[in-house]
Amino acid sequence: MERRFGRRGFLRGAALVGAAGAAGAFPSAAEARHAAPTPERVTFDVPGLDPAHHGLRVAQLSDLHVGPRTPAEVVRAAIEEANAFQPDLVVLTGDYLSHSRRELDPMHELLGGLAAPTLAVLGNHDVWVDPEGAAEALRGHGYEVLENAWTTVRLRGAPFSVVGVGDHLTRHDDVEQAVKGLTGPTPLVLAHGPRTAEKLQHLGHPTLCLSGHTHGGQINIPIFTPLFLSAIVREPFLRGRYALDGGVQLYVNRGVGMSGIRVRVNAPPEVTLATLRRAEPA
Repeated sequence: MERRFGRRGFLRGAALVGAAGAAGAFPSAAEARHAAPTPERVTFDVPGLDPAHHGLRVAQLSDLHVGPRTPAEVVRAAIEEANAFQPDLVVLTGDYLSHSRRELDPMHELLGGLAAPTLAVLGNHDVWVDPEGAAEALRGHGYEVLENAWTTVRLRGAPFSVVGVGDHLTRHDDVEQAVKGLTGPTPLVLAHGPRTAEKLQHLGHPTLCLSGHTHGGQINIPIFTPLFLSAIVREPFLRGRYALDGGVQLYVNRGVGMSGIRVRVNAPPEVTLATLRRAEPA
């Protein structure tokens, strides 16, 4: 619970500092709240990737936060953007809910329509509100929900293994359980919390982890935001890509919605297309 308070405190504090330091330079709350998701395209070289999966297209959506602070049209725009990528696979990396079980029905209504096979993990807000209800809403659309488990999807004529790890903040992440029984490469791991990637370093082989949670800082003030997240919230991974020891690559998605204040600064909502390329181990 301590980190939950810290993250909320960060958002409030960052808003105050930012307003004081750059009055008039930030978008209005209405503009930030209704901002359309930005399409981001990133490419990862993944050792051990099956040749059939060279060029595999994976669309990522994160932190949709259905609720009063995220307009329905923004959520639907994100779904449409993901489909526009024409991906082979869609992955959802948590926090579909915000604060109330009353959000379950609109969550189910808004998150449908993803055209490619879709895999999901839960986030801290989902765990706090109703993890079973959130998972059921996703499964109602045919999306597979992974909770410290792995699955195999047949893509481009070859099996592709994906691991889903539970939420780090609520201490539901269990990497050992998630990969139990899995042999061979682990090319893709889904985790809501970026710090789960640190635990992947012990797997002993290269992997790519797609995560969310941070909203890209949401109130992203140069120097201040990274320092605050690292020192107070203990979150060293803000947004974008990182290279960790053990051949672990991490990508932190800025997310789509908002659960606290209705402002984003230098952290626009994002829908990501990750293209995977085969690379031989160094």
